[in-house]
Amino acid sequence: MYLSVSPAGEVSLREPGDFARLHLDLRGITAREADRALRRARLGSLVGDDHALIDLAGLRAMVAEAAADPGWAAGWDAMVEYARGKRWLSDDGTSVRVHVER
Repeated sequence: MYLSVSPAGEVSLREPGDFARLHLDLRGITAREADRALRRARLGSLVGDDHALIDLAGLRAMVAEAAADPGWAAGWDAMVEYARGKRWLSDDGTSVRVHVER
């Protein structure tokens, strides 16, 4: 799964069943515009040029229907635990650091 921010500042979630490649896609938008869009959507913020800190609850809420499926929930939990093992979660465990692709 990955988040995409459009040139119009709309944040969308793509491929919510793919737990192997969580990132933020910023094609056609500046870092400043993307940061504003993420903050406005209450999904996180950019951290430097190459990473973003994404709110896990906000991300999960974007796929409320899929999250009700036990298979999806297991994939989500495994993804979060993998991120924890890599030390990509915030200290309080509510956000995950993701790579930015341009």
